[in-house]
Amino acid sequence: MSSTNTRLKHFSFALSLSALLVSSFQALADASPRVMSVDWTQTETMLALGVVPVGVAQGQDYDAWVKSPPLPPQTKDVGLRTQPNIERIYELRPDRIFIAPYFSSMKHRLVDIAPVTTIDLYESGITDWSVLTSFTRRFGEELGREAEAEALIQQYEKRFSLLKQRINKDQPPLLMIQFMDTKHVRVFGQNSLYSQAIEKIGLSNAWNEKTNSWGFSLVGIDKLAGIKAQIVIVEPLPYGGAEQLSQDPFWQYVVQQSGEKVMQVAPVWSFGSMPSALRFAELVTASKVEELTQ
Repeated sequence: MSSTNTRLKHFSFALSLSALLVSSFQALADASPRVMSVDWTQTETMLALGVVPVGVAQGQDYDAWVKSPPLPPQTKDVGLRTQPNIERIYELRPDRIFIAPYFSSMKHRLVDIAPVTTIDLYESGITDWSVLTSFTRRFGEELGREAEAEALIQQYEKRFSLLKQRINKDQPPLLMIQFMDTKHVRVFGQNSLYSQAIEKIGLSNAWNEKTNSWGFSLVGIDKLAGIKAQIVIVEPLPYGGAEQLSQDPFWQYVVQQSGEKVMQVAPVWSFGSMPSALRFAELVTASKVEELTQ
């Protein structure tokens, strides 16, 4: 009897503890801001600050291009970034919606659901590390995560520093490109996210030509001829592009003239913030380290 009573007491305690934990988790969820953005740059920053957005636009594409921080399963897809499902957003009951200026055309529809805040990173056309940290701090303020924003910046500084230590000195400059088709590329300049990432790990950018506010020039591959630099191709390549480029004598000439082995890295969101910058730096560092072992 005594043993039975003991088991009942333990069972009752377990039930009470379980109920307490569920209640605590629910309280934490209720205390978290119900926010979202259709802009991936803002979404990745929210996640990096420990805020789980209730919704995201084109979640599968986010997973392909941004990847880190990963989307948690509870974040719901609301459709296209340029034409989100307004009814779906309404059902998610966000307390606040963040947008970038280039999504301002949808603001009049979103304000009927929740207050809308516009925050931009690239509008000025000036992107350096201080702009990225200011963007992170601004989001920290807006989300009530000021301490987390400062901790995140310090954490990223340390991670960049560790990556820098893994790369040998006296490296060639990088010519970072993304193919639009087999004859035209985006070339990422000094004010690009990619450039900020490589500079943090002690590398330099070979492209000094004029760029747009997103940090890239759109040029024919003939403009790359004669540039002495390591070419970095950011995936994806156009359909059938790898085979076509391998048989293109002019592209092979560009590669030969560069004097360096071509590096190819996975897709990274070039319009991103600190998380995307770190991911690009990690991919470049991994490729550099791999070169040493070959």
